[in-house]
Amino acid sequence: MFALLACCVVLVSACAHQPEREYAVPDTFCGLNLPKKSYSALFGPGERLSRQDKQNDLGSLRVAAQGCTYLVDGLPVVSLSGNWVKKGDEVEPSTPFEVIESYGARNTSREYAGRYDVATWSGGAVAAVDCSRPEGGLHADFTRFILDVHANDTPLTDDPDRSRKVFGDLAQSAMTEVASEFHCEGQ
Repeated sequence: MFALLACCVVLVSACAHQPEREYAVPDTFCGLNLPKKSYSALFGPGERLSRQDKQNDLGSLRVAAQGCTYLVDGLPVVSLSGNWVKKGDEVEPSTPFEVIESYGARNTSREYAGRYDVATWSGGAVAAVDCSRPEGGLHADFTRFILDVHANDTPLTDDPDRSRKVFGDLAQSAMTEVASEFHCEGQ
C-alpha cells in the first residue's frame, strides 16, 4: 500500500512540473494581423521569445526572402517565410507539395482545402498563389508566391490531425493577408 501511495505522489509531482510558456505570444504573426488563437498553439514552453526578421516584409513583390522566425530561449521554433518562384521551375520547388518534399516529408503531405493551393504535413503548411507581373519587368518570370509556415517541437507534435488543421487554417489566413498586398496584372 505504501508503495502505491509513493508512486501516486511521484506521478502527481511530475505532472505539476510540466514546462510552461513564460513569455507572451506575439500580438501579430510576423507582422500579419491574424487572430492570436490561429497561431498561439505553435508556441511551446520556454522563458524568452525573440524574433528574427528576413530581408523584406511579407507581401513585397521583391524576389528576396520575406517573413520572420521566432526563437524561444535562443532556439528557432516557428517560421513564416515567403518567396517568389518561377511557376513550373525544374530546379527550385514551385508547388506546396514540392516544398514539403524538399523537407523530406514527401509521403506525409496532404492537400488542404480552401481558397489557396495549400498542402500540410504534421510540422507545417505551404500555400501558393499565382500573380502575373508586367511583361518585360524585372523578375517577370517569378509569378508564384510561396508561403511556408512550420514549427519545431510544438504542443501539436503529438496530434497530427489537429496539427494539420491548425497549420492549414493558418496558411490560408496568412496567404489571404499577404496576397492582399500584391498588385497583380489582370487581377
